Amino acid sequence: MSDINIKQLERLRLRMQILENLTLAGTAGVGVALYFHKEEWAYGLIVALILLFIYKYYTRIHLRKREFLSNIVEQRTMELRFQRDQIQAESQKLEQALTALAEAQDELVRKERLASVGQLTQGLVDRILNPLNYINNFAGLSVSLVDDLEAIRQEDLEQGRLTHTEDSEEALTLLRSNLDKIAKHGASTVRIVKAMEELLKDRTGNRCAVEINELCKIHVELMRKNHREAIERHHIQTSFYGLSTPLTLTVNVDQLGKAFMHIFNNSIYAVIKKAESPSSTGENPPTVLSESAVSYQPEITLVLRIVDDKLQMRIRDNGTGIEEGIRKKVFSPFFTTKPTGEAAGTGLYLSREVILNHKGTIEIESEKGKYTEVIISLPIYQ
Repeated sequence: MSDINIKQLERLRLRMQILENLTLAGTAGVGVALYFHKEEWAYGLIVALILLFIYKYYTRIHLRKREFLSNIVEQRTMELRFQRDQIQAESQKLEQALTALAEAQDELVRKERLASVGQLTQGLVDRILNPLNYINNFAGLSVSLVDDLEAIRQEDLEQGRLTHTEDSEEALTLLRSNLDKIAKHGASTVRIVKAMEELLKDRTGNRCAVEINELCKIHVELMRKNHREAIERHHIQTSFYGLSTPLTLTVNVDQLGKAFMHIFNNSIYAVIKKAESPSSTGENPPTVLSESAVSYQPEITLVLRIVDDKLQMRIRDNGTGIEEGIRKKVFSPFFTTKPTGEAAGTGLYLSREVILNHKGTIEIESEKGKYTEVIISLPIYQ
């Protein structure tokens, strides 16, 4: 109901109240006039009362009409407000449904892509593993044969038979080198195939409630244990800064732990590579060494924060960093900047899949030669 209609109703009600009071006063005046035998006054008051009754009658009709219209307007306004609230609620539901549909479509596309990769790699895993096992086994046997030949050569030397000693020595050296390469590349290929096999595993189930501070602390300690020798040799400082209050999330502990492992391994590799670089070790130093290069202190930190309704985990190292040109490729499967014999190139790809399965996001900020920071965000309320 508008303010104007309310004011009009108030004025009409006030007018009716005044008319009621005047009617009561006129009736009392007629009684007083008759008591004092003032017939002329009595007649005049009666006429005034008649006119007052007529005016009051029409005023009451007008007031009732106004009240009736006001009730209709108020009822209609309430209906419109109710309809507006319903429309807003339906709009919010539709918006939520569209958001859920978009997320479901993205998830479906990603799973279809994974299914295609799985179909492609499933056959490769079965076909490649067996020949690779033969390669590695025969390489090991060949190394044993080389050892036997070496023993025979030593026996010839002891007995003075030196006819083919130099040729045999050269052949044995070449054979040993080739067999070492076979073994090395065979092991590297096995690592790649096993990484392909890892892509086929289901990473969606087996979730449980866990306290995040404790989970992160355990994996930081696990990193220190797995890389104790490198950490002690290069004096790598590892730090963990947890949340001030406990936070429990439902996660896949095993898969999230593997994601931590891959990221920590990359951080360890980056700080070691920088620590062993000439600018840090002093080998072949440039004409002028910067203070930061001379006093390089390898550091790896894990910091937990609450940002809006998300848990943010920031893993930072001050290692070699990542060039801007390849930063977008680091999450691609089988892409790596490490030598082929050291990595399969699936660590960050699998880490991203794990985080996406937890409805989270993973990003990388980096500057070449200065730092790399992996930022993982997980929703607190799922």
